[in-house]
Amino acid sequence: MNLTSVKNLFTLVFSVLLWMNSVSVSQANIEPIPPFMGDWEGGWVDAPQKDGNARNNPGLVARVIGLGNNRYEIQILEEFDKRADFKVKTEAVWKNGKMTFDQNGYSGKITNDSFTGNKAGGAFDTPFSLKRVHRTSPTMGKKAPENAVVLFDGSDLDAWERQGGGNPTWLTKDGYFEVLPKKDNNNVGGSINTRQSFGDVKVHLEFRLPYEPEHRGQKRANSGFFLPGGYEVQILDSYGLDGMWNECGALYKQSPPRVNMCWAPGVWQTFDVEFKRLRRDSEGNKVDHAEFTVWHNGVKIHNSFQIKGATSNTQKGRELGESGKNGGLSLQDHSNKIQFRNIWVVER
Repeated sequence: MNLTSVKNLFTLVFSVLLWMNSVSVSQANIEPIPPFMGDWEGGWVDAPQKDGNARNNPGLVARVIGLGNNRYEIQILEEFDKRADFKVKTEAVWKNGKMTFDQNGYSGKITNDSFTGNKAGGAFDTPFSLKRVHRTSPTMGKKAPENAVVLFDGSDLDAWERQGGGNPTWLTKDGYFEVLPKKDNNNVGGSINTRQSFGDVKVHLEFRLPYEPEHRGQKRANSGFFLPGGYEVQILDSYGLDGMWNECGALYKQSPPRVNMCWAPGVWQTFDVEFKRLRRDSEGNKVDHAEFTVWHNGVKIHNSFQIKGATSNTQKGRELGESGKNGGLSLQDHSNKIQFRNIWVVER
C-alpha cells in the first residue's frame, strides 16, 4: 500500500470515528419527557347553578412545566395563547405516581393520564376535569412551492456550511437534523449558514426543543434563526413564560412576541417568516428599516415590525445588517440540542 492509500484510509477511519462520537454525544444525557408534562384541556363538570362564572366560562386549560428534581409548575387558566390571568400558578412535587396542589381555593391531583380537581366556593364546590392534549401547528408539514429553495428536505445538509467554512457536522437522522454542541466536542458543532445568499424572503421552518428541566433562562433549549443581515428570531424553551424580548419568537432584544406561542419541549413547532431587508438609496442613506412579519405555530406574533438596529452579536453581522446587502440564513449552536426539519425559502 502506497503512502497516498494509507492517508486515504486514515482519513476514512477518522471520519467514521468522528461520526460515531457525534452520535454518542447527541444521545447522551437526554432527559425523558414525562407523559403528564405539557398541555391539558377540559372544563368544569356539572357546575352548580350558583357558580355563574363557571357556567358562563365552561372551559379550562392547564400547563405542567418541568423544573427538575421531580418538581413541576402547574398553571390553570381559561384559554391558551391569550395572556389570560392565572387561576392557579403553583409548584408541586411528583411522588408515588401523582402530584397534588392547593392554591386560591383550587385543589387537584395529576397522574400520568388524568388531571382532576375542585374549586371551593363556600356553600358549594365546582369540580373540573382535564385531558392531555397535543396541539399541532396549522402550517406543520407545509410543502415547499415550486419556486422555493429547499434548505432541508430530510436528507442532507448540502445547502449549509459551518460558520468559518467546511461542511456541517450536525446529526442528520429520521428526517430531521440536530445541533451537535461544539462545547461537547471541538471537532463537531458550531453555528451553520446557508451557502446561498438571499434578500427579501419568505421562510418556513420547523423545530423541536429538548427537555431540559434543570436549566433556566437563556440556558434552556436556546438557539436562534437568523435572517439575511444577522437579524435573529429567538428560539428558546419559553413554555409557560411571559414572552419577553429575549424569549421564543422575539426579534431578539428588539420586540417581544405579541403572545407567547412557545409549546412544550418535545413538540414540533413552526416559524413562518416574511422578511424585507433594510434599504439604502444610491448615496447610502437609510430609507427603509428591515421589516418582519412572523407566525409562530400559525399565530401572527409580529406584524410588519420594523427593526431599528441589528440583533447580531457579532460586529460582522451588525455591519452586514446595516449595509442592506443580501446574506445567508443561519441557525445557531448555543450549546443546546435543538432539532430542525422542513426548511425552505421563497425569494420575494
